[in-house]
Amino acid sequence: MRVRRSAVPVLLWCLATAASIAVASLALRPVLRTAIPSDSVSLEAEQERGHGGLMTQPQPSLPPPTSSRLPASAPPPSSARPPASSGAGTPKPPTTTAPPPRIVDGWTVTTGGDGVDTYLRSFRTDGGDAVIRIRDGVVSLVTATPRDGYSVSKAQNEPTRLVVQFVDNSGGSAWLVDAMWWQGGPHGEVTRIGT
Repeated sequence: MRVRRSAVPVLLWCLATAASIAVASLALRPVLRTAIPSDSVSLEAEQERGHGGLMTQPQPSLPPPTSSRLPASAPPPSSARPPASSGAGTPKPPTTTAPPPRIVDGWTVTTGGDGVDTYLRSFRTDGGDAVIRIRDGVVSLVTATPRDGYSVSKAQNEPTRLVVQFVDNSGGSAWLVDAMWWQGGPHGEVTRIGT
């Protein structure tokens, strides 16, 4: 395949631009890893278990029940008294409550009934928003919503890493959300490509 001499400067410019993007990405990686977004998603453990891990709107809490007070001189109704136990009552089943979620490097962590931690994090970019879950070292996309003028795609060549890309439809720029399970912990970063 022959290349015209006038195309050589354009090809060299493309190669130099790609090399500078790669060098800049590597140079900024330590800085981006230390940044913790202030808009991480806080997800209740009950929402995580009860709805298959999908984000839902928090349910409004009900006010505590009001008790009708009886006058001090009146005896309580007979139905309010507990039945007398003969000592051989049936034991109540133990109640298990999930520990409250905690935040680790911007990820909301909940522990399931099986003892496995689930990491959830929301990434906001100018191109769109993505919510990513990591459970048992497997990275998965919960939601990806592009902004007006952007389209979204995802790439996952291995279960431990996922890249969500929000591309400007005019071809000017793109935002990458790169999430991975690495060295026993969750990692995620947002990178802008182009102008």
